[in-house]
Amino acid sequence: MLSDVLTYNLDIVFCGTAKGEASARLGYYYAGPGNQFYPILYKTGLTKRLLLPSDCYLIGDFNMGLTDLVHSQSGNDNVLVHENYDVVGFKQKIAKFKPRYVAFNGKKSAAYALGFDGKTQKVEYGLQEQMIHQSRIYVLPSTSGSARKYWNEKYWQELAELINQP
Repeated sequence: MLSDVLTYNLDIVFCGTAKGEASARLGYYYAGPGNQFYPILYKTGLTKRLLLPSDCYLIGDFNMGLTDLVHSQSGNDNVLVHENYDVVGFKQKIAKFKPRYVAFNGKKSAAYALGFDGKTQKVEYGLQEQMIHQSRIYVLPSTSGSARKYWNEKYWQELAELINQP
């Protein structure tokens, strides 16, 4: 099981749906060979050096945190069981640690956390009107290699610009 990487008053907490198979096997967030998480952090200037998945527990050095909505199961979104999503626990963590922003790495995790039904309420990329406690919400295209057809760096760049504002 991957441990949350959380502490108080971070600039941003990235929230995924669940750890992928490679992450579960290796014990590191975003460890899949095609995952763009660490490269996009570096490219947008959110980190000053290119991190490796094995550096995930050091991400707090960049005033960022990591968590998922599902901790009891791993795999792609399409295999996750609804009952394993811990939205209440996630929101309690956000209330406790008070990051400036919560960034969802993909629409699926955002939809669950925001309670969207997917039919009448659709999640869009970018800054959201809703907040989780005092934290602003930003939805990003997933960095997973299996979501490559939805990839768009512009939202990651926009988030970096928001984070760098005082």
